[in-house]
Amino acid sequence: MAVRKDLYIPLPNGGSLDTRAELYNCAEDVVTDCKHRSVRISDYELGSLDKSWCGVESYDEALSLLKTGYQSTVDEFRKELSVEPSDGTRFSFKNNIQGFAPIVPLALKCVPNSMVCMDMKPIKAKVLDIYYDMTVLAGTSPDEIIKAGQAILGAIIDLEKQGYRFNLYAVQTYCRGDKNDTVDILCVKVKSSSKPLDLKRMSFPLTHPAFFRVIGFDWQGKSPITRDVGWGRGRDFCKEHSDYSQLMITKLFGSNAHYLSGSQVIRSKYDREKLKESFKNGYTKKEPA
Repeated sequence: MAVRKDLYIPLPNGGSLDTRAELYNCAEDVVTDCKHRSVRISDYELGSLDKSWCGVESYDEALSLLKTGYQSTVDEFRKELSVEPSDGTRFSFKNNIQGFAPIVPLALKCVPNSMVCMDMKPIKAKVLDIYYDMTVLAGTSPDEIIKAGQAILGAIIDLEKQGYRFNLYAVQTYCRGDKNDTVDILCVKVKSSSKPLDLKRMSFPLTHPAFFRVIGFDWQGKSPITRDVGWGRGRDFCKEHSDYSQLMITKLFGSNAHYLSGSQVIRSKYDREKLKESFKNGYTKKEPA
């Protein structure tokens, strides 16, 4: 199900990061793995959830949202998606010996190029790989998590209408508070640049706190790559290593990878325009892998 990637990353300060990551193609695969794995870290009771903190009352409710989508986000952006994005191809018409319609005056004169043909030239899309780290501290409210994810989604919708295409990953970074040289990473692909936006599929893993505080915590408690929690869960990489977050993502996932954390989005007051500029500044002309 998951692809594991371990890497020691040298840092400019002379230290290094011991990174372990599991990469999934969809959120459903995370749940499938969790069902078949044994608990390794058992300090979190998934059977008694606080809805005011994680957004759901039970694990089953989280699974239902994963399957059906988070309706609030779906409703929020459905109207925006009704506007057609800019075309991905450029059309031109010319005379040729074959085509889809005759040019009658030329055909009557037996001119060889008496048919109209359409030349379709694809427009090369600008592809951005966004790694959105939704890990946040315990004091962050569910509403803040939802607004941050929705701001990301809104910025992506705007840019896709302008011809950009996205590979989007929902990332969770688990760092120890008392030992800052290790990080365990859950990385889930929620959008492919070759496919249109799917609000139902994206809404829960991108914008709902339960994907982090229920599904993610379950993954952390069972994954073979994770280490002990340390001072607590939810210490995101950007909080511990703000100077090296982009470096880590680039080393793990390639030079086209652009890192953004939920805490950064919250501090920006969910500013879509700032997010779009950040995405465009992180764009490179390299083709996605």
